[in-house]
Amino acid sequence: MTKRIKISLLSILALVVVISGWGYLSLFGNPITKNDAEEKVRAYLIQQKGYSPEELKDISGTYSFKSSEAPYGAAVTFADEPNDKYQYIIFKDGNIEQFSSSSDNPKHLEPMN
Repeated sequence: MTKRIKISLLSILALVVVISGWGYLSLFGNPITKNDAEEKVRAYLIQQKGYSPEELKDISGTYSFKSSEAPYGAAVTFADEPNDKYQYIIFKDGNIEQFSSSSDNPKHLEPMN
């Protein structure tokens, strides 16, 4: 192979890698930012809402490519409602709000602002 062909193939490969990475981050979000979102929601629930760590069964970071104002958040499962999830979103200004609940009779519903 000539040097020109090798450089062309490496350029095409680099372009494919960059486009694939951009596509992944656009669809699924940055995993580091999702982890940060989990920690921010955990801190919000413990420090501002008064929950104990034992009351929070699971918190998993979420990403929505549909929202440019609040793309990251977390789905929270409380220990006393193990089959239900509450969605919290983090706005770009740092404000955190409960967005939705999968429960028919939610125990942890916050008033909407």
